[in-house]
Amino acid sequence: MIEILPAILDKTPEEYKAHVEQLHKSHSFQEGWVHIDFADDIYVPNKTIDTIPVKDYPLNLKKEAHMMVEYPIEWLVALKEAGFDRVIFHFGSKNNPEEVIDEAKKLGMEVGIALNPDVPVTVIELYKDKIDMVLIMGVVPGFQGQPFVPETFQKIKDLKSRDWAPKISVDGAVSDLNARELIDAGVDQLVVGSFLIKGDIDSNLEKLWEAVNT
Repeated sequence: MIEILPAILDKTPEEYKAHVEQLHKSHSFQEGWVHIDFADDIYVPNKTIDTIPVKDYPLNLKKEAHMMVEYPIEWLVALKEAGFDRVIFHFGSKNNPEEVIDEAKKLGMEVGIALNPDVPVTVIELYKDKIDMVLIMGVVPGFQGQPFVPETFQKIKDLKSRDWAPKISVDGAVSDLNARELIDAGVDQLVVGSFLIKGDIDSNLEKLWEAVNT
């Protein structure tokens, strides 16, 4: 069963609060997961909210944190305290991947590794028995609204073809134009930001499901 996760990438608490209210008003997202982006202006050239607004404005959805940060291990305790059930860090950040995984697990959170467009899927093999999922980036991370990298389809197929393939999620420029092809390539989750959040969420989600089911 394909999951569709709304993605929130906000620079201010006011923006975050508005998106929380938008999700609360939606009839489509009364359960399931929400994907919240965190950026430190070091790993990517963008700065987002920290975990404080997440605690201040509760959501009725399970939360996964996408850490586009240089030192993900330093965020884990705060993310746990903010109620996150899953954390995702980037292969290529400064901390040792195994240490990040172990610390996240000790805190009782699921953990995934994100792969930028230029990172091969083979790097996951060392951690395949310790992680819960892989996040394939369809764009260079940092900002919403970027064009989709077409090589992403083959990357997903390559990962799916391995006998150790974990749950696969894709993030970045996901829309009704590529959702069906992404599912055919083998993804389990679609993380959708701009296409879903801008405008009426329920109407946009309906367009996405129509594309998925064609």
